Amino acid sequence: MDNEISTQPHGMEDVEIQEWLESLDSVLESSGPEVAAEILERLRAHATVNGIDLPFSANTPYANTIPVRLQPLFPGDQELERRIKSLIRWNALAMVVRANRVEHNIGGHISTYASAATLYEVGFNHFFRVRSEEFEGDT
Repeated sequence: MDNEISTQPHGMEDVEIQEWLESLDSVLESSGPEVAAEILERLRAHATVNGIDLPFSANTPYANTIPVRLQPLFPGDQELERRIKSLIRWNALAMVVRANRVEHNIGGHISTYASAATLYEVGFNHFFRVRSEEFEGDT
């Protein structure tokens, strides 16, 4: 008789869990994510009807939920944007160094400015849009 204690809940074997995962992968491959989501939703509903309390989370997954194969291409020129951001950060450094020549207790809030520069860079390059033939513009 095997005296080892199973590390899986209620004696569920790794092989059995792997079979479930492979089945889900097969459904994804043959029928797509919509069918897989429907099956998972029905399993969740069936578990609830049978008194199984599933953990609730109002948070979305922290990982990117868009599969790499479905992600659109980057809409901009990453190298140009990197260079612009580097120039903005260099400018922040130059302003702080110059200000510290006049007043030494100003401090060096370069990291604060650099963080704000990144937020503005993302906004200007990817969110805030001007009016065009296809878009009414941000109002």
